[in-house]
Amino acid sequence: MAERLRALLVGDYWRYTISLLGTLMLAVGLAAVLLDGRLSGEELRRVVGLVVFCLALIAAGARIALTVREFNQMGLVLGWMSLGVIVVSGMGLWAGVVLPAIDSTFDTALVFLSVLAAGALFGAVVGYYDVRVRGLITRASREQARREFLDEQQETLSSLNGILRHQILNDLSAIAGRAELLAAEKIDTEDGTESILAHCEHMESTVERVETLVDILTHAADPAEYDLGTALQNGRRVATASAPGLTVSGIEAVEATVRADELLHLAFAELFENSAVHGDGDVSVTVTETAETVTVEVHDGGAGIDLGRPFEPNTRGQESDGDGLGLYFAALIVDRYGGRIELQRAADPTTVLVELPVATVETRRGVDSE
Repeated sequence: MAERLRALLVGDYWRYTISLLGTLMLAVGLAAVLLDGRLSGEELRRVVGLVVFCLALIAAGARIALTVREFNQMGLVLGWMSLGVIVVSGMGLWAGVVLPAIDSTFDTALVFLSVLAAGALFGAVVGYYDVRVRGLITRASREQARREFLDEQQETLSSLNGILRHQILNDLSAIAGRAELLAAEKIDTEDGTESILAHCEHMESTVERVETLVDILTHAADPAEYDLGTALQNGRRVATASAPGLTVSGIEAVEATVRADELLHLAFAELFENSAVHGDGDVSVTVTETAETVTVEVHDGGAGIDLGRPFEPNTRGQESDGDGLGLYFAALIVDRYGGRIELQRAADPTTVLVELPVATVETRRGVDSE
């Protein structure tokens, strides 16, 4: 009782709609009995039947109120109740045609209310179990989603562990080795110090890259209509900040829109920076659009590369001095939008293809430029 009173006070009264309907039917039936003032044996049986149906409907409504948590679930139950009333009313109409006609207004009211209560009770019971089954399916889907999320988190932690072990432990080992050589006076002090500082700077860079990775992995994907030209220009701005000599052409007149979000420019920034490190710093971009996808080709002046798994972390060429994370970061971002990224192996110049879905009508909404 306290729970129901609290629900009424906080505005959850809609959950008790079915019980209120049953109470209303019962009140109308009892009022008809009081107004008529007489009860024959047949009429008494009809009154008892009406009371039983109404009380059962009230009890079913109370049970449903404890089960239903969302307004659309109550709408589903009410829909089943309406169908139940229609079905039982149809049966009652058929019975009224076949059976002898009811000879009093009082009897007609009792039969009519009993038919309504019986139909509503039938629909409420069916609706209750429908909501229960749908709830079980939803919980199963959520459990599956939770398991998939945990699998993704495990994969994420594995990637972070690999990056930290590969990058930072290598630097720490190198620093420890240089320190031992300095202590034994086996190398020049200035050279040893410069080497240690270089490894410290590389560790700092790795930590910043890990922060970027965490931002990518923890940022909730909410793809909508996003201007591709804006993403390309913002990516160029980020890349040229770390590689001042980098030039990127072919992006000024891009007007395509894709299904993405504000992280898209980071993918292009990684590709542009990768070109600055491994190419000649002169990047050209071409964009082609179909009814379903937009393809961005990033070309640089570097020689073609052929890596076994280029989009895995810590993957780099034998002569590369990069951290092996650029293509991995770009692939993570593109994958968020259901896109595809591909490295054309041994191509000259090196070409990376990024395929993104176009924005559908359902996902289109205004996105401000960064």
